[in-house]
Amino acid sequence: MPTATTDQKTTARTVLGRTCRIGADLIRAGAAISAIAAAFLSLEGVFRFTLLFLALLVPRLAGLRAPVDLLVCAVLTVAAWSSPANWYELAPWYDTLLHAVVPGVVAATLHLLLIRWRLLPPLKARELRTTSVPLLTTALGCTVALLWELYEWFGKDVLGAQIAAHYDDTIADMAAGFASSLAAGTALATWARHRGRVSQEQETSPLAG
Repeated sequence: MPTATTDQKTTARTVLGRTCRIGADLIRAGAAISAIAAAFLSLEGVFRFTLLFLALLVPRLAGLRAPVDLLVCAVLTVAAWSSPANWYELAPWYDTLLHAVVPGVVAATLHLLLIRWRLLPPLKARELRTTSVPLLTTALGCTVALLWELYEWFGKDVLGAQIAAHYDDTIADMAAGFASSLAAGTALATWARHRGRVSQEQETSPLAG
């Protein structure tokens, strides 16, 4: 019975992984088409969607798990399309919501990538203090939020795009990015502790081995 249950879980994870990977690849294909189509519209559009496509390649080439790949692709694509599609006009809180989601997701993904590239220790490394993961993820997220604001300035003042960027908006966006990154780092640390606890329980279980 335990073997059958394990096989079912493995099959479900395989199907989920393949579905997520296909979804992420479709989003990447859409980003590539958008970059080509933007060539007929504006320089900023070409720059925006080319950056998007290149960014979406990173989790695929790095071999991150398919659900993470899909999440990053979806979040970054929504962010990239928000200005051209005028989604910021839908509600006054949409901009803050976007800046409260994207930096956190990207920061958590960057943290996992840096671990994979051996530039940061694993989440469950014994030498890490409890607060290390949230602090590192928050630092990454604040960097992402800063780069986003720099891009808005570049797109508006250099490329001539219609981007609503001003002081109050920048401060609010940076604060939202900080909060989302801290939340993402806390979630990563909690997940790592849970995985470590489950692994220990499995090792001490009578069914282990």
